[in-house]
Amino acid sequence: MPKIQMTNHNLLTMSCPEKKRKETYYDTKTSGLCLEIRCSGGKTWFLRYSDERGKTRYTKLANFCDITLKEVRELCDKTRSDIALGRNPKEEKQIKKKIPTFATFATEYYIPYVKVSKKSWETDEILSRVHLQPHLGKKYLDEITSDDVINLQKIGLKKGCAPSTVNRHIILLRYMFNLALQHWKIPGLSENPTRGIRLLKVTNKKERYVTPDEMQRLFEGVKQSKNKMLPFIVSFLVLTGARRNEVLYATWKDVNLEKRDWFIPITKSGNSRHIPLNEGALMVLENVKGLSKSEYIFGNPNTRTHYKHIYYTWDIARKRAGLPDVRMHDLRHTFASILVNSGRSLYEVQKLLGHTQVKTTQRYAHLTQETLLTASNTATLAMLPALELELAPSVATT
Repeated sequence: MPKIQMTNHNLLTMSCPEKKRKETYYDTKTSGLCLEIRCSGGKTWFLRYSDERGKTRYTKLANFCDITLKEVRELCDKTRSDIALGRNPKEEKQIKKKIPTFATFATEYYIPYVKVSKKSWETDEILSRVHLQPHLGKKYLDEITSDDVINLQKIGLKKGCAPSTVNRHIILLRYMFNLALQHWKIPGLSENPTRGIRLLKVTNKKERYVTPDEMQRLFEGVKQSKNKMLPFIVSFLVLTGARRNEVLYATWKDVNLEKRDWFIPITKSGNSRHIPLNEGALMVLENVKGLSKSEYIFGNPNTRTHYKHIYYTWDIARKRAGLPDVRMHDLRHTFASILVNSGRSLYEVQKLLGHTQVKTTQRYAHLTQETLLTASNTATLAMLPALELELAPSVATT
């Protein structure tokens, strides 16, 4: 165990003795500092210390070529001080080794977890693989900072993604980190880098409602589809106001025709709910019986399981009808709009749509110009005698 007061000069001449695999030299000036020199020529700085049980331990400080003598002495003093205050360098290194990269976390932790708990897990997999991993994949979870999250927003906008789409990326990232912290409790990970990051302001909420004339054109296009189940799916969507996946995953055991009730075990919010089956919905169910040849009401007759995606056939049908901007979710908007314009209360619409908050329902509560004019004319009729105005024929018949 040779001891020597190390200098920049003698460090250049120190080497591993012949016939030895390695030699460790100890600095007489800085307590615990030592330099391991191997026969291969490699050199590494270590700190030699005693742990809380009095056992001699070594912890790596740096590679010889990466740091000066002055710097390694300062690092040695600081590390020794940290140990005296209760830090354990070896434990910290072990913890660091257990922290996965974002790509590893996404593929080995998150996706297997949501596969069994989330119907839309495939969407999460695509968002993670296409939008998150290319920029964060090689970073360890504890290396990802709020600056990385902000940069992710900038990259999304630069690529032409809508603010709402960029927000989806951040919301997914936030959820993944929450699971890492709360569910898996990954050692060494102390905070969620998305915390405090504001979502982008969305000012382009699309309010699209299908008029009766458009619905007729749309259905003509749908009936020409190669997917013979598509007309039934579209009909059921607009007649119930249900979400696409709720319809695609519906099974015969979920419906009670006698009670006219459709039970949805898991909704978008994670809760179950019941939808009353109106006359139109019952007619659709009667006509679709036996076509899917499976437990799924609107299942694929060829695979005898549910459809995962129907976008391609839907896109062809809406373009054929001359309505390329109509989204499948707009059928849900239309259902709500019809109810509100027919005088149904927001509370009723909220229950039928399965919203937990009436604030969400208000977005669908679109009133037609005719309905608003009728409501406004109530004031005219009430105040007419006092204002001594002659009632116009158009108002009198409203």
